[in-house]
Amino acid sequence: MAMDQDRSDQGDAPRALEGVTVVDFTRQMSGPYAALVLGDFGADVVKVEQSPQGDPCRLIGNTFVGGESTMFLTWNRNKRSLCLDLRRPEGLAVAHRLIEQADVVMENYRPGVADTIGIGADEVLRRNPRAVYCSVNAFGSAGPWAQRPGTDPVVQAMSGVMSVTGERDGGPVLVGIPVADFSSAMLAVQGILLGLMARERTGKGQRVEIPMLHALAFGLTTRVGPYFATGEDPGRFGSQHSQVVPYQAFKTKDGFAVSGTWGDNDWGKFCDALGWPELAADPRYDSNVKRVAARDELSPLLEACFVERTTAEWEQRFADRGVLFAPVNTFSDLFNHPQAEALGLTTEVDHPTAGTQRQLAPAVRMEETPGTIGRPSPLLGQHTREVLAQFGWGADEIDALVADGVVQEWAGPAAG
Repeated sequence: MAMDQDRSDQGDAPRALEGVTVVDFTRQMSGPYAALVLGDFGADVVKVEQSPQGDPCRLIGNTFVGGESTMFLTWNRNKRSLCLDLRRPEGLAVAHRLIEQADVVMENYRPGVADTIGIGADEVLRRNPRAVYCSVNAFGSAGPWAQRPGTDPVVQAMSGVMSVTGERDGGPVLVGIPVADFSSAMLAVQGILLGLMARERTGKGQRVEIPMLHALAFGLTTRVGPYFATGEDPGRFGSQHSQVVPYQAFKTKDGFAVSGTWGDNDWGKFCDALGWPELAADPRYDSNVKRVAARDELSPLLEACFVERTTAEWEQRFADRGVLFAPVNTFSDLFNHPQAEALGLTTEVDHPTAGTQRQLAPAVRMEETPGTIGRPSPLLGQHTREVLAQFGWGADEIDALVADGVVQEWAGPAAG
């Protein structure tokens, strides 16, 4: 059954995580992107930001809209911002009161930093034994690298991913998306949900740790099996697959496309799509093992064939035969493609200073409890008063916290 991915008109549809309160101390991408997914599915995510500047990601990059970094706008929808001075005892007391009422507490400091602040796992679980405490860090909380700073490119390098990314005759290349941040964020979502499920049975919370290094190593899949079997370090193959031939990007008459086979059963159909059926019977290439061994002689033959037709012509020929194929799209190609429209790949949300923002829709498609984007990324301190009132502070108490600089509120128009 097709599912409508435009969540803007879902009204009172149930939310999978409705009633779950998340107190989120994370910054940059890995933690915030995990919290975004929780918020998409109904969790009440309170983003606690350190005053006076908040999440450093608000100031990172070179593209800003309405005074907001596009990276911050991308990673922080469906959250409320509470701006708090955690360096002061009064600010820490506010944080502890939030923690005591939370289902999930998240942080992505270097190991030990949260403990120094007073929001480490031991302190949180002492105050709230039912909390699921999720830490995302670069290298884990033990070992000689535990205290080293780490970002996505650093972890890509450390993990071995860069060693297998790039052209065969070139140097290591950074993956074109922040794959270490993304993989650790998605595993953090899994870990939090597993922790909540375990709590249903045991009544107890627990600490969940996601080292980015382990998260990215967990994705080595096709490369790690052969390494464990042979002890040989895998190399780079550019756009070619390391274990299957043909399976790569080919230059066409007017662009590039990825095509290939996944197993020997498709080899004949692939050759037929090329208009070269006799190639399928060539004993030099009639199994994947032989084709991998002969990739340096076979690939140039295939490349010479692909440049004879346009991408659109090849697309039709391969589609007619049910063979793997896709054009190498730009972002403009992707987001204007009819398949993206059919999927509801993007949606829009109104931001108080940046205006209408195009956003990627929730990728998990649930028929009964769909994800929604009910809030844009918050302005710094936009919901300070609202959150404190919800968690039990009176109006006079909030006024005093603001006046004393313990908390900071956004001074613009009323929160949306």
